[in-house]
Amino acid sequence: MGFRLLFSSVILALFVSACSGTRISSEIYLVDIDEIPEVDNMTVKVMIGLPISSQDECAEQRQRYNGVFSKSAGFKNMQFVRCFEEGYDDFAEYELEVPMRMADPFSSPMEGTFEVVRQDDGATGNRHLYLRSNPNALCNLDDLISDEFYRSLDLSNVSPKFIITNDLRQDQTLILDHVFVNQAPVIEPTEFVMERRDSLNIVLSDVTAAWVFNKSCKINSRTAPVGIWAS
Repeated sequence: MGFRLLFSSVILALFVSACSGTRISSEIYLVDIDEIPEVDNMTVKVMIGLPISSQDECAEQRQRYNGVFSKSAGFKNMQFVRCFEEGYDDFAEYELEVPMRMADPFSSPMEGTFEVVRQDDGATGNRHLYLRSNPNALCNLDDLISDEFYRSLDLSNVSPKFIITNDLRQDQTLILDHVFVNQAPVIEPTEFVMERRDSLNIVLSDVTAAWVFNKSCKINSRTAPVGIWAS
């Protein structure tokens, strides 16, 4: 297949009112994206750090989160990993399996709360990568968090961040548009040639992020383009 880029630390900042933001991270090898048509039920592990009051209250906060997740269809498979501190914030870290698959990113039904979708361009051979979310599942989680913690799930400042690293011997090209790359805005399709072990920090625009992470109890999927992996 030939391509091997590393999607490193896919970080989505989901902010809960009056709390530090949730940390979500994942590592995805594009060699796995290559193999999606041949491998059934391919998933990637996503690490989710949820805000807690302090390390001393980790056990109590963990039990409360576990109770919330057990009632949520979209998050019931969350597995506790550890508690950790980052800067002045404290987190309980969980692990969630997220599907990676070939699909129409705009019309096919969702298979999880989040998913990574590949869609190929038959004319160019380029692989378009998308991030999808299920606003219905987020709405359900919002209700459960409100019942347990007396605060809503505030997704108004969502900032999906991707650190993409070239793990190949050959140069690789990403085509990016309407994102921030290494903190600089990219407002038209631009090619970024990455040498071996080069990395790019990509943050989706505020408008794109607000669209894909807007809670809704009536909508089952929203899609955000991440970029194009050039053949």
